[in-house]
Amino acid sequence: MKGSEKNVTIETVLFDFDGTLADSNELINQSHLSVLEEYFPGEYTLDSVRQFNGPSLETTYQFLGAEKSEEMITKYREYNAVYHNQMIRLFKGVEENLKLLKQKGVRLGIVSTKRNDVLEKGIRHLNLEGLFEVVIGAEDYTHFKPYPEPIYAAMAKLNCQHSTTIMVGDNGHDILAAKNAGIMSVFVGWSQKTSEEIAPFKPDLTVQTMDELAAFVLKNEVSRLDKGRD
Repeated sequence: MKGSEKNVTIETVLFDFDGTLADSNELINQSHLSVLEEYFPGEYTLDSVRQFNGPSLETTYQFLGAEKSEEMITKYREYNAVYHNQMIRLFKGVEENLKLLKQKGVRLGIVSTKRNDVLEKGIRHLNLEGLFEVVIGAEDYTHFKPYPEPIYAAMAKLNCQHSTTIMVGDNGHDILAAKNAGIMSVFVGWSQKTSEEIAPFKPDLTVQTMDELAAFVLKNEVSRLDKGRD
């Protein structure tokens, strides 16, 4: 575990979905490559499309080709829908640690750039239903991460406090969104992004496993409970 060892009380944990809870990296990369190979043959590889894993589809395809962005997004979604269940899985330790955190009274939410129906599909397929008090998808806000609006949307529904909420994610957009929202940012070491790539965003904390994340959250929850007994 690297980063800040602030004496914080954690009551709410907001998670990004893709690349953080769901190992959908291969699905996302292959979906992008299937589109880009058609429109820009030979210009991209599986490694080079990693840069598009994180930003919204609208941001990515407006950047790549504004005139045909909607057409390319449609083709991305078609490929993604066909291979979704076949290529998406949970990262190690996710399910058991989410259940542990919820059992201990920690409030859980998802803040994603994914379209709501696809996000809910992923939650169902991965058997995560019932674990999250709030699920925020692309239709719930106007400005994508790194703007703080998606986080604000989740916090408003939960009526939670900035000082007791953290955002956990796998890319710079998540870290910046947390900072812009005024809450603690946590980067997951199992991200496709390297430590060097994420360093400029200066996450408050980096964890290498879900066990490590749960231990950090519950350590601070125990501190809160102990204080309440005094």
